[in-house]
Amino acid sequence: MIETTINAQAASYLDEKKLARMLKDMQFDTRYTLQIFNFFTDVPLQDLARFIVQYEIPEVTLKAYYETYVREFYAHRELEEMLVDVAGSFYQSTESP
Repeated sequence: MIETTINAQAASYLDEKKLARMLKDMQFDTRYTLQIFNFFTDVPLQDLARFIVQYEIPEVTLKAYYETYVREFYAHRELEEMLVDVAGSFYQSTESP
């Protein structure tokens, strides 16, 4: 889903499952710095939302990862607004009644 975008112009390859594990575990592997920054800056927000639902990454974890490792270098205002204003709605929309 997002691998093409995050791996654009990267010498090493990061698959979605590994990225999801890194996000959940709050691990920043410098071998994948470019891909991590691409994830937070180049992946369209709707795709990012689908990704966190698919891999069951809580919004609070995504926000913590972004604020810890990415924001200082590549602030993304729309992502920040999404995490403040829409927190919880991605999971709610995928739950069955």
